[in-house]
Amino acid sequence: MRRRGFRAKGFCIVLLFVATTGALDAMAHGAAMPDLESQYSKARRQYQRLLNQLQDPQSQALFRKNIETFQEIIRQDAKQQLTDRCLFMIAQSHHRLHDVLKSEHDYRQALAFYKRLALRFPQSPLADDALFLSGILLEAKEPAEAYLEFSRLCVLFPQGDWTPKARQKAEALASALSGTASIGPSAPSLTAAEDGKAKPGGKGASSDQGAKTAPGRSTAPMSLKEPKVTVEKIRHWSGDDYTRVAVYLSGPVRYSRSEFPADPEKKQPQRIVLELERCGVGPSIKPMIPIMNGFLRDVRLKASSDEKTQVIVDLQSVESYRVFSLADPSRVVIDVQGKKKPTSQATAQPTTPTASPPAPTAKPVLQKGMPSIVEQLGLTVRRIVIDPGHGGKDKGAIGPGGVYEKDITLAVAKELKKVLEKEGGYEVFLTRNTDRYLSLEERTAIANTKKADLFISIHTNAHEDSNLGGIETYFLNFSKDKESARLAALENATSAKHISDLEAILNELLRHTKINESSRLAREIHQGMMRGLEAHPNLRDLGVKQAPFYVLLGAQMPSVLIEACFISNPQEERLLKQPQFQRALAKAISKGIRSYRDRLAHVSRLGEDA
Repeated sequence: MRRRGFRAKGFCIVLLFVATTGALDAMAHGAAMPDLESQYSKARRQYQRLLNQLQDPQSQALFRKNIETFQEIIRQDAKQQLTDRCLFMIAQSHHRLHDVLKSEHDYRQALAFYKRLALRFPQSPLADDALFLSGILLEAKEPAEAYLEFSRLCVLFPQGDWTPKARQKAEALASALSGTASIGPSAPSLTAAEDGKAKPGGKGASSDQGAKTAPGRSTAPMSLKEPKVTVEKIRHWSGDDYTRVAVYLSGPVRYSRSEFPADPEKKQPQRIVLELERCGVGPSIKPMIPIMNGFLRDVRLKASSDEKTQVIVDLQSVESYRVFSLADPSRVVIDVQGKKKPTSQATAQPTTPTASPPAPTAKPVLQKGMPSIVEQLGLTVRRIVIDPGHGGKDKGAIGPGGVYEKDITLAVAKELKKVLEKEGGYEVFLTRNTDRYLSLEERTAIANTKKADLFISIHTNAHEDSNLGGIETYFLNFSKDKESARLAALENATSAKHISDLEAILNELLRHTKINESSRLAREIHQGMMRGLEAHPNLRDLGVKQAPFYVLLGAQMPSVLIEACFISNPQEERLLKQPQFQRALAKAISKGIRSYRDRLAHVSRLGEDA
């Protein structure tokens, strides 16, 4: 009895100790939170007090000291109850300093903190404010980036307070980017472009006769205050009937583009000419880069005395081309489609005309042994390009255990290559075999130059809510839901997409000839993954979705992007690290590809039974 009483008494003491400790912790937390609140309120009052005194250097120093106060509150805010508000105030502070001092540092810091707020706290009432103010900040210096911020706001916050104003801003910028208005701090009024009176095109990029200046491209000179940029390097990727040329620059430029027909008298080939405003040529760049792939001859650089540089693409046989620009790094991309001229045509000698041969008798469209309608439509599956997302300096998402997305995607891609080659007999290429950085335009160019039948980009998902998990598969199109738009914004952030030829990019999304096949491929692969991973019942099926992923833009074959689990979920991060799960995932994806191929095989072959 005594022993039992002692135990009961001891148990009560322990309970009392736990309760007391909990109460003290609660009291400490309760005391800490009001203290942070008071610090935040005090810092806000200091911000307001100094706001109208920023011309004074002493006030500027105090203003920067106040930014440190907000940063210290973030460090102490374990439950992140004030973090979104502090991020907003830090961004606002740098924004105000930039307005007064025109400081590049404050400009970049303001954008960085607005972006951090929008990505980390998408549910915050300040997230749409951050996107809108990012657009306002970008509007004068980087109008295409501003357009993206305003458009992103409209997608993510369709009912937001700023959405009507953001939509107006986006529409005005779209008109300016695809019209003839000059954009910049000293730009003239946009009224002419907005009311439809402005003439598209104008003079070509060169004084050559016969040039056709592409509509929708401004040729207005840049402000003299804008810094001169240089061409730093030129890269190209070529296939049998496709070449992508990327002109890398030290900064963003305005450009016009023109087409010139061949001039036999001057021995000049057909050519595309880009004229880059206020642009020079770096010292290490060769003035001519030979390509000689049968339809595209070379790329030449020609600097002029008025601080303009022409990029001249000499053609031999071209069917179509497309020009657009990207940022981070700044570059102008030229996609050229063509056909090689047969050698016999080039060397054939003129002969005496002869009578026309008799017309051949009519034959069936397809005979036995001829390619099926599936093959004629380019729907065969023999060659596959797998794209391990991210790589090199671009780590992708980072799991709570420190696992990098770039490492997981490469491991899964290598396993998938082994499975496809062994079990399916496919010819498989990886966009990268090692931990190296690849730009988005290079990934798609590899698939196009390899003339791949399928393009599969592998990623892992991430979210600030570590409890979220599951698998989803995407194909290229506009987002239909907020979460898809969020993910596309996150994946696309590495490219900092800079749309200078807005309508061409958007039209490609709308007219993408492989959207239907890509959606079918996405469904088959997704179903294959879910069936093949039934041993992991906790993996949620998030379905097949669509979103404008830039890595899929320009792919000339059915293409999908796989988000294989959430690396931000601790349980799924552990799964992704396991080699046996990586193999199971690869086999599941291959089953989906095989199912897609089998579906195509059921399309009847015309004329086989004739």
